[in-house]
Amino acid sequence: MLKNRKSGILLHISSLPGKYGIGDLGGQAYHFIDKLEQMGQVYWQILPINEPNDSNSPYDTSSAFAQNPMFISLDLLLVDGLLDNSDFNHALDLDGPKIDFNRLKKWKYPLLIKAAIAFQKKYMHKQNDDFKTFCEMNEYWLNSYAAYKVLKDKNNDLPWFEWDNDLKCFNRKTLEGALKDNTEEIETIKIIQYFFYKQWHSLKNYANEKNISLIGDLPIYISHDSADVWANHHLFKLNDDGNMVVKSGCPPDYFMEEGQVWGHPIYNWEVHSQDNYSWWVSRLSHLASTVDLVRFDHFNGILKYWEIPVKHENGINGKWCHGPGRQFIDALYNNIPQLKILAEDLGELSNEVIELRSFKNIPGMKVFQFDYDNISKNEKENKVLFTGTHDNDTLMGWYEKELKDSFRSGKINFQSNELRQIISKNSSDIHLEIIKYCMETEYPLVIIPLQDLIGLESDCRMNEPGTLSNANWSWKYNLDDLNDGLVNAMKSITHNSGRA
Repeated sequence: MLKNRKSGILLHISSLPGKYGIGDLGGQAYHFIDKLEQMGQVYWQILPINEPNDSNSPYDTSSAFAQNPMFISLDLLLVDGLLDNSDFNHALDLDGPKIDFNRLKKWKYPLLIKAAIAFQKKYMHKQNDDFKTFCEMNEYWLNSYAAYKVLKDKNNDLPWFEWDNDLKCFNRKTLEGALKDNTEEIETIKIIQYFFYKQWHSLKNYANEKNISLIGDLPIYISHDSADVWANHHLFKLNDDGNMVVKSGCPPDYFMEEGQVWGHPIYNWEVHSQDNYSWWVSRLSHLASTVDLVRFDHFNGILKYWEIPVKHENGINGKWCHGPGRQFIDALYNNIPQLKILAEDLGELSNEVIELRSFKNIPGMKVFQFDYDNISKNEKENKVLFTGTHDNDTLMGWYEKELKDSFRSGKINFQSNELRQIISKNSSDIHLEIIKYCMETEYPLVIIPLQDLIGLESDCRMNEPGTLSNANWSWKYNLDDLNDGLVNAMKSITHNSGRA
């Protein structure tokens, strides 16, 4: 699938500079695309853009389909005449180095509601055909999502499985009642999703016109408190009250002697198979229409997954269960012709996973921070090489904390003489030297987190797995960080490595 040697940058939408507290789909997103073009990059990878829950993690979402309203550009709504300049007179000072999610939501969401109401008034006496088409195309998820949002608000933001029985046990009557009794609120929620849809596709078209493809991200699991689980009890391993009987996680290993509990509901794969995985086909089809390439998180879970009894607080007493495997992949590719997948297959790599990837020529992943001593410039492998991911320390943070001391103490003996020389230099530009080394390999695609390109330290990492911290997911880059000197340096590396 990936035939030519190319490269790209990993940067989530939230991490773009923004005067309203978070990166959005406005001017800075277009500016970043221009920078990518100048650097000779042809891919922009982002994290999941679905609406997150209170954890603010893009991998813990309230919907597998609805997008994050916080990414909607207020400036573009102003241009559309749906907001006034006076709406920003009392804007909070949100333009700090990190995102303050709680303050952001309290300030921004009311403005989105105001814009949605203005949209309704603007088209009160005439039909907006584009909005109508959007609602019709997305009816299969949009109605239940809007009903979930309204009912959650009316239930003091409690998770759906703590609502009254007549509401938490989803059925057609519940949905129709919510839609009928809350017409204005339902319409507002749909319009806000429409705002995202319009702004996103304008941005994607701009990127594609500049020969830049967008790599999206698909978390394999979704949150228990989500519109999808509420509306589709039968697709998950739940009891009659909607509570989980088992949950997701991973077994004990060298790093975590008690394993890990992720806490998502487990799919009832037998039920999914009975209708040829139609919910998954809808989910991947929706994402494939939004981005150009899909990174499938925890791809290994398609073959086997760790299932933990819900009452257990660690992963010790879980068990391995079989996933749907090749039948699942067949259903996706047979029903979504435009689907292109990148498999996140990190961790223990079995022959079965390799065979499953090879079945549809799906590229896997390799991370420099994990495999630096097993990366040869001449090795040809159907994998995407990352200097790091959203879960890694930054390249400079990792170098300062781990690699440098291990190298000096003799704990590491590099097979590559060139890499040994790079590490021994202790140069201030060592991050660029490592990036150059990765770019000169034969891997068909190299992805570099923007923090690694800029040379930022550990305080700028995106996430630290296993921690609950306000620092996670909150990093934004400074506009001055991506200066002309750095852009030209990356352009030179890209051209000289033959990836332009």
